[in-house]
Amino acid sequence: MNVVPERLPANQPLAERYINDFASVSSLYNMKVTDPQTWAQRAAWLDQSKHSRMDRGALVDCLEPYNLVHNNHEEVQKSLQLLRQEETLTMVGGQQSGLFTGPLLVIYKVVTLILGAREAAARLNRPVVPVFWIAGEDHDWDEVNHTYLPDRDGQAVKIRMDHERGGHSPVSRTAIDRSHTEGVLKQFESLLPDSEHKSEWIQELHQCMEQSDNLSHAFAKQLGRLFGRFGVVLLDSDDAQLRRLEVPVFRQMIQQNDELTQAYLAAAEKVRTFGYEEQATVAEDSANLFYIHSDEIYTNERILLFKRDGMFTDRKGLVTFTPDELLDILEQHPERFSNNVLTRPLMQESLFPVLSTILGTGEIAYWALTHQAFEVLNLQMPPILPRMSFTMVEEKIQMLMKQFGLSFDDVRQRFDEVRAQWLSEQEDYHLDERFAELRRQFDQMYMPFIESLGEVDPSLPHIAATNQHKIEAQIEYLHRKSSNAVAKQHEVGLRRLDRIAHSLYPFGKPQERTINSYYYFGRYGEQWLDQLLGIEPDLDGGHRLIYM
Repeated sequence: MNVVPERLPANQPLAERYINDFASVSSLYNMKVTDPQTWAQRAAWLDQSKHSRMDRGALVDCLEPYNLVHNNHEEVQKSLQLLRQEETLTMVGGQQSGLFTGPLLVIYKVVTLILGAREAAARLNRPVVPVFWIAGEDHDWDEVNHTYLPDRDGQAVKIRMDHERGGHSPVSRTAIDRSHTEGVLKQFESLLPDSEHKSEWIQELHQCMEQSDNLSHAFAKQLGRLFGRFGVVLLDSDDAQLRRLEVPVFRQMIQQNDELTQAYLAAAEKVRTFGYEEQATVAEDSANLFYIHSDEIYTNERILLFKRDGMFTDRKGLVTFTPDELLDILEQHPERFSNNVLTRPLMQESLFPVLSTILGTGEIAYWALTHQAFEVLNLQMPPILPRMSFTMVEEKIQMLMKQFGLSFDDVRQRFDEVRAQWLSEQEDYHLDERFAELRRQFDQMYMPFIESLGEVDPSLPHIAATNQHKIEAQIEYLHRKSSNAVAKQHEVGLRRLDRIAHSLYPFGKPQERTINSYYYFGRYGEQWLDQLLGIEPDLDGGHRLIYM
């Protein structure tokens, strides 16, 4: 495995600035994670403010049963016991549940989590436990119900779990059964490349899905299978026992809701003054909390609360509460409450001694809206460690890139141009030049002819102009058909070229945002993961090519 740094711009301008020019946006965040003093200063603050967070014993008591079910590993139990100790800190990262772990970036986020925790523990000489936060409360089913694997030509194929699900129920409360999983497992197996590891992984996936009531449970079991041996602790944000523990924080969020709203609004305005658009919706009347509503029509409908005339309500008018009524419900039914993207960071900070949080570029952009909100609850925004980013370059792709003389940038930035140029160099007919010359000669001959017709009848130039467009369209049609004929002669070469793009930049997107991790587990086994975890950690969030 050869590791080569290769620039890949962030998909969010503000995140790009954070990674490459932190000083210019430092007032939107807190501390720079690459500063040698940052972790020591953050650890000191965590030690001083330990009484403002959840009781460690109660937190671990909540995490233990969940991990015993989905992430039962000796190293995880060690991490949980460490977490009971006052000196132990945490690294926290998270993601919504994904089908068969979702795209590669999920694996890279956990890898960053583990390597970051190791690095911090070595620097501070104290335990740092990696914690992965599964956002089971999220209700966007269409975002998590699919994944992609390459077919034999390298083209990414979408694998989607069909479900008769309606409404906006959290993913952790959306039941799945064999009727939902059987088809996707068959399709996944048919696309996973044949190898000595394939049958083992397929068997494990079948077993995992059979033992899971919902996609979040399956996601947790898959992550536990892959990362439990590294001591990664898992939690589901929709866990009922955890929700009971969070009651004091939700109470603060309700009682100080107006202050929080003003903090978000002020931060949004500040982001705009920096020339960026806010990456999460900030509204003056939003409570930035969800309520899980059930009645004779809706079951576990996750609805966003707003403030109207001193009341908490939703856009549809399904529920309306006074602040006191909402607080009473919180005490009796904490499972009905849920964070949004702007309050989840506050909840995370209230639960764990977070030395640093691992975020992707989109998350980095919207966390800029939370800085002042932390202060409202007497908390401190943690340093942000950007998720590490990779593109896997398999040996056969390396050979094709060498054959065509392509770089990663060629594929990422100008592949269509490179493809067209290669094709034009293969054919001896010089079609582009010949058709360009045909159009030039046609225009040169036809224009004077049209003008002369006006002397015969003033209406004829108009008719001739219409005729000209038809002739030009036919010339264009003939050019296109001729080019297609040439392309057919060289379709083997074009398929090889396309295979490079399909592998490195499928659908014009970074590989890590599309391809499923089991493609590489299937081909290379767990050795692939061990090699990733042997790479020097990159705290700057840079992108690297991994030559397999």
